[in-house]
Order: sequence, then C-alpha cells, then structure tokens
Amino acid sequence: MRTRSILFCAAVIAAVATASIAQRQAQPNVSAEEQKAAMAIAAAPDPAAKLKAATDFIKKYPKSPLRPQVARRVANQISSVKDAAQRVTLAQGYQDVFKEPSEQEEIMPVTIEALSEAKRADEAFSVGAAFVAKNPDSLALLVQLVATASDEAKKSNGKFVPQGVQYGTHAIEIIESNKKPADVDDAGWTSYKTVVLPSLYQSMGLLNLVSGDRAKARANYTKASEIAPSDPFNFVMIAGMVNDEYQTQAKHYQGMPAGPARDAELKKAQTLLDAVIDAYAHAIAVSEGNATLQSVRQQYLQDLEAYYKYRHNNSTTGMQQLIDKYKTAKP
Repeated sequence: MRTRSILFCAAVIAAVATASIAQRQAQPNVSAEEQKAAMAIAAAPDPAAKLKAATDFIKKYPKSPLRPQVARRVANQISSVKDAAQRVTLAQGYQDVFKEPSEQEEIMPVTIEALSEAKRADEAFSVGAAFVAKNPDSLALLVQLVATASDEAKKSNGKFVPQGVQYGTHAIEIIESNKKPADVDDAGWTSYKTVVLPSLYQSMGLLNLVSGDRAKARANYTKASEIAPSDPFNFVMIAGMVNDEYQTQAKHYQGMPAGPARDAELKKAQTLLDAVIDAYAHAIAVSEGNATLQSVRQQYLQDLEAYYKYRHNNSTTGMQQLIDKYKTAKP
C-alpha cells in the first residue's frame, strides 16, 4: 500500500532530497545544447516522457556532468507514480538506461516498493537479495526490504520474515554505528536516526512476533518507543504482549494445588498484572486522538478498568491520574 510506503519510507526520501538540492545549486559548466537537452527532461509532461527524454540525453551525453542530477530527478519522478505496475515498468526502463552502480542503487528501493505493491513479493525479494549481495550496505534498499517483509507478515505471509530480520538487523547496525551514506547530508542523516530507526525497530518487533520470538519482539517495540515516544502503536503492542504474559502466568497459577508454591505464583501474577495496568494506561494516554487505534483504545480502557478494580478493592480511584501521568509525559 502507498500509505505504508509514505509512513515508513518518507524519511528515506527526505534524507537524500537535500543532497539533490545541493547538487542542483552547484550546476557544472556545460554547453548550451547540453543544458537545453537537460531542460527538456524537466519540461516533459509525465514520468514516462521524462524517462524517454532522459534516455535520449544519456545516449547523446553519456559522460555529462549533469548525469547524476538527471538520474536522481528521473528516479524521484518514477517513485511518485501511483500505479504500481506502471512504476515497475518505468523503474525497469530506468535500469536499462542508467547502469552506473550509484544509479542502480538510486532506483532499486523504488523497484522493490513497486513490485511489492504489485503483489510480486517473491520477485521483489529475489531482485533485492541479488542487489544486497553485491551492495550489503545499501541502506535505503535494506529499509525498503524490511518494509516489504513487514507488509507481507501483516498479510499472514511469513515467508520473508528471516530475510526481513537479517536486513533490519544490518540496517539498524549501519544507522547506530553512524555509517552515513555518501549521498545523505547531516539533516537527512538525522531523519534516519529519528524517523527511520524507530520504524525499523517497530518492524523488527512485528517480524519477531510472527516468528514466535516474543522476548525480542517486546525488546524491539520498547526500543522503538524510546526513540519515538510520541508513536502510540509501540505502546499498544507492548501493552498487549505484557497482558499475554500475565494471562499465561494467571492460568499457570490457577492450575496449581494450594500451598507455598501457588502463593509464590500468585505474587508473580500480581506483579505482572500491575505491569499490565501501567502499560495499558500508557498506551491509552498516548493513543488518545489517534483514529486508527480508537477501537483498540476502547477495549484497553475496558480491560484497564477491570484490572485496576481487581487490584484496588473494586475502586477506580487513581486510574485516571495514572493515565494522565503519561499524557503529561508526551513530548
């Protein structure tokens, strides 16, 4: 879906956009004829026409100093095409024309995104894996592949979970090790750290959850919540997982015979329930006003009230204050 791509990958686009602007500001000296040919690309009425004009330009001026700008401009135009099938065709056409390694890397995330949206996930991962094998630090592509694996997992297709975890782990390592790509400026790199990184951790949480590693899933959602404390989805997921832990513990306690061991399990269950209450209050607070999460929020409110009453002598006194505490803590 384009919505997912906008939410997950917009920062990646922003991260390289400023570098493109800087390149345009430092226009190299070229002949009037060459400049005119480059302007014809900008004047072309749609991405397909721009690609055609760019193809003519590259054939005539293969070593033009304007080539990097032309390549990036056309790639950006292709990425804006809404129809996935058309985007795939244009991206593949771009690859036939712009064969330099940096140019191929420019279009590859666009190609993978388009293939994914065209319901060609197998092809997306085949193409993406082949490119990553030769370009292991291609950060924008790694991010897009993680997004694709996450999207497929949401559709109950766990086929790409192992690759998604592998690519996500490496993308996180690149960002956290401050290995800034050459085509990303400082402002763009900040976007990677503050927007892309928590999104990666969030997607890793989902992939871990699908693979059955709940401990890693919770750790990744927690990390995402620490980097992006205003994103309510992480807290909603954490609250749900903590509640699942409590339910498992409670069932274990209920099945035990009376005695000291059962009493000890009760204390463990109560401690977990207090953690659930706190997690629910946090999720409810930060998800207020989020239309997408309102149905979950309403269910959490009902559950929170029941849990809170159980732990506070059938009273809700202090419950709203607990929720408000996390509202106050919102950035």
